[in-house]
Amino acid sequence: MRPIGARRQVQPAARDRARAGGRRVLRPGFEPAVKQASRTVHAGRELVARSPLAPDLSPAAVHVYTDLEDYDAVARGERPGHYYGRNSNSNRAMLERAVADLEGGEEGVATASGMAALYVAMLALAPKPVTIVATRELYGGTLALIRQDLEPAGYEANFIDMTDLDAVRRGMDGAGLALVETITNPLCRVPDVEVIAAVARDRGVPLLVDNTFASPILFRPLEVGATAVMHSATKYIGGHSDLIAGVVVGTAEAMSAARARSVRTGSTLGPFEAWLALRGLRTLEVRMRRHSDNAIAVARALQGMPGVARVHHPWLPGSVSHDVAHRLMPEGTGGMLAFDLDGGRDAVQRMLSRFQMVRFAASLGGIETTVSYPEITSHRALSPQERAELGVGSGTVRVSVGIEAAEDIVADFAHALSE
Repeated sequence: MRPIGARRQVQPAARDRARAGGRRVLRPGFEPAVKQASRTVHAGRELVARSPLAPDLSPAAVHVYTDLEDYDAVARGERPGHYYGRNSNSNRAMLERAVADLEGGEEGVATASGMAALYVAMLALAPKPVTIVATRELYGGTLALIRQDLEPAGYEANFIDMTDLDAVRRGMDGAGLALVETITNPLCRVPDVEVIAAVARDRGVPLLVDNTFASPILFRPLEVGATAVMHSATKYIGGHSDLIAGVVVGTAEAMSAARARSVRTGSTLGPFEAWLALRGLRTLEVRMRRHSDNAIAVARALQGMPGVARVHHPWLPGSVSHDVAHRLMPEGTGGMLAFDLDGGRDAVQRMLSRFQMVRFAASLGGIETTVSYPEITSHRALSPQERAELGVGSGTVRVSVGIEAAEDIVADFAHALSE
C-alpha cells in the first residue's frame, strides 16, 4: 500500500497538481501498510516541525511576486506556489490530494459542486459528442444535465438497467462513455461495477463512477477498473450539511483536462468550502461505519412496521443486489435506504408530521437522520410514468440514516408509522 500523502508540492498550472502518492507523513523508517482509517486522518498534507496541526485557511485570491521569472515558472508549473485563486489554492489542493489518495487515483480535482465535478469529468473523458450509456436510475440532476445540456450539444444517451449485465454488454457497443452510480438513487441498487468495468475496458469505453453513496471507505471503483470516480462532497465527505462541493479523481491526463475546464468555466472550489470538506473527511471512516450499521438496523426494523410495503436496502435478503453488494462492499453500504409506504403522498405527510427527531431535507449524507420525497426532490424532473418505470412511486421515501443511536432512530420511525 502506498504511504499517505502527495507526491510533490502543489503546482498551480501543472498537470501533476493534487497527485496522490509517495510523500511521507509518518516519520521516515516507520511506514507500515496504513489502513484506510488512518489515511482519512492524515491524507493530503505533510506535517513537519512547527506545522499547525489543523490546516490554515488561505482565502487569498492572488499572491504577490517580485520576480518575473519566478512568477512565470510558477504559472508554468515548474515551481511550487500559487498565483491566482481560480487556478489553485492550498486548501483545495489538500482536499484533492486526500480524496485522490483514498480512492487510489493519481490526481483529484475539487469543484464548486458535485454536478460541476460530474460535468468536467464527463467532458474530460468524452470531449466530443459520443453516445453515453448510463444507468436508467440516474440521480435527477445528472439526468437533467444529460438531457438539457449534453444532448443539445450532440451527445446521445442510452439509459439501461445496469444490473442487467447482458444489457450492459449490448449497450457498450458503440458507446463513448459509460456512467454508473455505485449505489443508485433512490432505490439503492448496486450494479456490478467490477464486471461493468471489465466490459467497458474490453470495448475501450471510459467508465465514470459516481461513488457518492458509498464513499472511498466502503468501495473504491478505480481498484476494479473504473476510469474515473466522482463525489458530491456535499454529502458524506463533508458530512455535516454545511458545504457544497464536488471532487473527481482519475489519471493525471484525464484530471489535467478536467482541471483546465474547471478553471476556464470558473467552477473551482472555494478555499473555505475545501477547508470544511477536508475537516469532514477526517472523520469519514468513523462516520461511514456508523451510518452503515444504523442503516441496516433501520431497514430491518422498517420491514415489520405498519404501512410499509417494501424496503430497499442492498444488504437485505431478497434484494436484487444482495449478492453483488456483499461481494463489492463487505463492510457495509453506507447510510442510504428507501421504502414504499402504502397510502401515497398523504401517508408520507402523516409520517412527517409525527416525527420527533427525524426531519425532511432534500439532501443526504449528514450526521442527522433525514428523509426525502423523490417525487418532488431528486426525481421531480421526471414524468410520473418515468418515475413509475424506475419503481419510484407516490409512497416512495428515501432515508439518509444518521449517526444517532440506532434504537432512537427506529423508535422515531415506529412512532411516526404507528396506527
